[in-house]
Amino acid sequence: MKALGFRLAGIGAMVLGFVFWMYGGARLGWYAEFYVVEKVDPIMELTYTEEVPAFLPGVEALALGFLAFVALMAIGALIDRKGASLGA
Repeated sequence: MKALGFRLAGIGAMVLGFVFWMYGGARLGWYAEFYVVEKVDPIMELTYTEEVPAFLPGVEALALGFLAFVALMAIGALIDRKGASLGA
């Protein structure tokens, strides 16, 4: 029964990492602390860029969720194998 808990936690970690990555905009780059907005000066009508502070998750969130998934699934498999060898 413990193995099932680890496997479910692994699936949950992967889903959580995926949802966090999608909520942040599904960026294929690394984490970003700002994004750039192009604006137009109303008087001179010149375009300029402005950095807006924001936390945007990158592929690290997806990779971290996958690594947690693999680790928890491996722990669940080891617990199953250990229980089978003990005859439990």
